[in-house]
Amino acid sequence: MKIYNILICLSLTTILVSCAKTNIISPLQFQKQLLAGTGNFQNTEHTWQLDSTKINGVTYALTTAQKNYKKTFTFDGGYKDSDNVTGTWEITTLNVLKQTVIYNTTNKQDSTFYDIASLSSVQLNLTKKLSNGQIISYSFKISN
Repeated sequence: MKIYNILICLSLTTILVSCAKTNIISPLQFQKQLLAGTGNFQNTEHTWQLDSTKINGVTYALTTAQKNYKKTFTFDGGYKDSDNVTGTWEITTLNVLKQTVIYNTTNKQDSTFYDIASLSSVQLNLTKKLSNGQIISYSFKISN
Protein backbone atom coordinates (compact mmCIF):
# COMPACT_ATOMS: atom_id res chain seq x y z
CA MET A 1 0.00 0.00 0.00
CA LYS A 2 2.83 2.38 0.87
CA ILE A 3 4.61 1.75 -2.47
CA TYR A 4 1.31 2.27 -4.29
CA ASN A 5 0.86 5.72 -2.67
CA ILE A 6 4.44 6.69 -3.54
CA LEU A 7 3.91 5.68 -7.18
CA ILE A 8 0.71 7.71 -7.38
CA CYS A 9 2.43 10.77 -5.87
CA LEU A 10 5.36 10.44 -8.29
CA SER A 11 2.98 10.05 -11.25
CA LEU A 12 0.96 13.10 -10.25
CA THR A 13 4.12 15.14 -9.71
CA THR A 14 5.45 14.12 -13.12
CA ILE A 15 2.17 15.08 -14.79
CA LEU A 16 2.05 18.47 -13.04
CA VAL A 17 5.67 19.30 -13.87
CA SER A 18 5.32 18.29 -17.51
CA CYS A 19 2.14 20.35 -17.95
CA ALA A 20 3.55 23.49 -16.34
CA LYS A 21 6.16 24.25 -18.98
CA THR A 22 7.03 27.85 -19.64
CA ASN A 23 8.53 28.62 -23.00
CA ILE A 24 11.35 31.10 -22.66
CA ILE A 25 11.88 33.17 -25.78
CA SER A 26 15.11 34.77 -26.90
CA PRO A 27 15.69 38.53 -26.49
CA LEU A 28 15.47 38.82 -30.30
CA GLN A 29 12.06 37.11 -30.41
CA PHE A 30 10.87 39.20 -27.45
CA GLN A 31 11.85 42.39 -29.29
CA LYS A 32 9.93 41.24 -32.37
CA GLN A 33 6.85 40.52 -30.26
CA LEU A 34 7.00 43.94 -28.60
CA LEU A 35 7.25 45.60 -32.02
CA ALA A 36 4.55 43.67 -33.87
CA GLY A 37 2.64 41.32 -31.62
CA THR A 38 2.78 37.60 -30.97
CA GLY A 39 0.42 36.39 -33.67
CA ASN A 40 -1.98 35.11 -31.05
CA PHE A 41 -5.64 36.11 -30.91
CA GLN A 42 -6.02 39.90 -31.20
CA ASN A 43 -2.26 40.42 -31.02
CA THR A 44 -1.32 40.22 -34.69
CA GLU A 45 -0.07 43.76 -35.18
CA HIS A 46 1.00 46.88 -33.34
CA THR A 47 0.48 50.42 -34.54
CA TRP A 48 2.90 53.12 -33.39
CA GLN A 49 2.15 56.85 -33.57
CA LEU A 50 4.93 59.42 -33.94
CA ASP A 51 5.31 61.30 -30.67
CA SER A 52 8.47 63.36 -31.14
CA THR A 53 11.57 63.75 -33.27
CA LYS A 54 15.03 64.95 -32.38
CA ILE A 55 17.98 65.83 -34.57
CA ASN A 56 21.31 65.61 -32.74
CA GLY A 57 19.40 65.68 -29.45
CA VAL A 58 17.47 68.87 -30.28
CA THR A 59 13.69 68.47 -30.37
CA TYR A 60 12.16 69.14 -33.76
CA ALA A 61 8.64 70.66 -33.78
CA LEU A 62 6.15 68.33 -35.47
CA THR A 63 3.41 69.49 -37.81
CA THR A 64 -0.16 68.30 -37.30
CA ALA A 65 0.28 65.77 -40.11
CA GLN A 66 3.49 64.45 -38.55
CA LYS A 67 1.79 64.11 -35.16
CA ASN A 68 -0.82 61.87 -36.84
CA TYR A 69 1.78 59.70 -38.62
CA LYS A 70 1.52 56.01 -37.77
CA LYS A 71 3.52 52.86 -38.57
CA THR A 72 1.92 49.43 -38.33
CA PHE A 73 4.05 46.30 -38.01
CA THR A 74 2.37 42.90 -38.35
CA PHE A 75 3.71 39.79 -36.63
CA ASP A 76 4.31 38.08 -39.99
CA GLY A 77 6.71 40.79 -41.23
CA GLY A 78 4.30 43.13 -43.00
CA TYR A 79 4.54 46.90 -42.76
CA LYS A 80 2.26 49.81 -43.62
CA ASP A 81 2.06 53.43 -42.58
CA SER A 82 -0.48 56.23 -42.58
CA ASP A 83 1.01 57.58 -45.85
CA ASN A 84 -0.20 54.37 -47.58
CA VAL A 85 3.33 53.03 -47.92
CA THR A 86 3.61 49.25 -47.60
CA GLY A 87 6.48 46.85 -47.28
CA THR A 88 8.18 44.48 -44.89
CA TRP A 89 10.21 44.62 -41.70
CA GLU A 90 12.67 42.33 -40.00
CA ILE A 91 14.90 42.20 -36.97
CA THR A 92 17.72 39.72 -37.55
CA THR A 93 20.12 41.37 -35.10
CA LEU A 94 19.08 42.58 -31.67
CA ASN A 95 18.32 46.34 -31.69
CA VAL A 96 18.49 46.70 -35.50
CA LEU A 97 15.26 47.17 -37.47
CA LYS A 98 15.32 46.77 -41.24
CA GLN A 99 12.32 48.34 -42.91
CA THR A 100 11.79 47.77 -46.63
CA VAL A 101 9.21 49.84 -48.47
CA ILE A 102 7.76 48.89 -51.83
CA TYR A 103 6.75 51.73 -54.11
CA ASN A 104 3.52 50.74 -55.88
CA THR A 105 4.00 52.91 -58.97
CA THR A 106 7.50 51.66 -59.82
CA ASN A 107 7.56 48.39 -57.85
CA LYS A 108 11.01 49.39 -56.56
CA GLN A 109 12.14 48.60 -53.05
CA ASP A 110 14.11 50.73 -50.63
CA SER A 111 15.47 49.50 -47.30
CA THR A 112 16.26 51.60 -44.27
CA PHE A 113 18.05 50.42 -41.13
CA TYR A 114 17.19 51.90 -37.75
CA ASP A 115 18.86 51.34 -34.40
CA ILE A 116 16.27 50.45 -31.79
CA ALA A 117 17.30 52.74 -28.95
CA SER A 118 14.52 51.40 -26.72
CA LEU A 119 11.38 49.34 -27.08
CA SER A 120 8.68 48.56 -24.55
CA SER A 121 5.03 47.64 -24.74
CA VAL A 122 4.10 51.34 -24.96
CA GLN A 123 7.08 53.16 -26.50
CA LEU A 124 9.41 52.71 -29.48
CA ASN A 125 12.52 54.84 -30.01
CA LEU A 126 14.38 54.55 -33.30
CA THR A 127 17.58 56.32 -34.33
CA LYS A 128 19.27 56.65 -37.68
CA LYS A 129 22.46 58.30 -38.86
CA LEU A 130 21.76 60.62 -41.78
CA SER A 131 24.07 61.02 -44.78
CA ASN A 132 25.23 64.40 -43.42
CA GLY A 133 26.35 62.73 -40.17
CA GLN A 134 23.47 63.97 -38.03
CA ILE A 135 21.57 61.55 -35.81
CA ILE A 136 17.79 61.62 -36.05
CA SER A 137 15.68 60.07 -33.30
CA TYR A 138 12.03 59.12 -33.65
CA SER A 139 9.89 58.46 -30.60
CA PHE A 140 6.63 56.55 -31.10
CA LYS A 141 3.89 55.66 -28.66
CA ILE A 142 1.64 52.64 -29.00
CA SER A 143 -1.58 53.51 -30.75
CA ASN A 144 -3.56 50.27 -30.47
